[in-house]
Amino acid sequence: MKLKRLKSIAILKKITVVKILGVLLIISSFLIGVLYTKVSYLEKNKEIPTATSELPSDIGQKPQIAVNIKDVDIKNEPYIGDANAPVVMAYWMDYQCPFCKRFETDTMPILIEKYVNTGRLKIVFKDFQFLGEDSTTAGLAENAVWEIAPQSFGAWQKAMYENQDDENGGWGKKDDIIAMTRTVPGIDADQVSNLMDQKKEAYQKELDEDNQEGNKFGVSGTPGFVIGDQSVSGAQPLSAFTQIIDALLDK
Repeated sequence: MKLKRLKSIAILKKITVVKILGVLLIISSFLIGVLYTKVSYLEKNKEIPTATSELPSDIGQKPQIAVNIKDVDIKNEPYIGDANAPVVMAYWMDYQCPFCKRFETDTMPILIEKYVNTGRLKIVFKDFQFLGEDSTTAGLAENAVWEIAPQSFGAWQKAMYENQDDENGGWGKKDDIIAMTRTVPGIDADQVSNLMDQKKEAYQKELDEDNQEGNKFGVSGTPGFVIGDQSVSGAQPLSAFTQIIDALLDK
């Protein structure tokens, strides 16, 4: 009896395994069929663009605002280069912006070497200090530096970005900026500090006007640029700038 029972159990187990294998085979066949159908469909329709590429390029983008450097207020603004350079680039920036730092590190040195130092490009710095109190403090210091030591402005600007940390990350208070300013030759840091207090209201007005003007030209973040009748948004590759500048120089 015991032997018969064991044989029956073994037979039942075999039947169960066979049933399971059969079910798995049916499922596999179904999945293979679905995959084959999908591949066949894609092969026949591979010329059809994806959903993303079907969207018009201007979906979700703001309408392009017509710009012209002739309409930008560049009087009494900080700049580097020949005052009468044939090409002028207005540059809206925030001293805490990491993308401005990327532009200053990767692109600005080449633009200076190739165009500014050869007298062909004037870069005008416009404030768009929107990242907090430290940004505003930097903007006030910038105005003071330009007022008393325009010849050292480029070196001061470079040092500001070299000292940049995270947004509102700790460095950037007035004491920090003044201490850094003492390391830049040709600038009276004590005078900068005094002017930041004495002319705070006038400097703040300048910051606000630059910001509002940037908005008018479609600047909604930093960095933002106007070169001739073209605008550039963000820390774009060098070629985005050289193509515009070279075309203007060729006119």
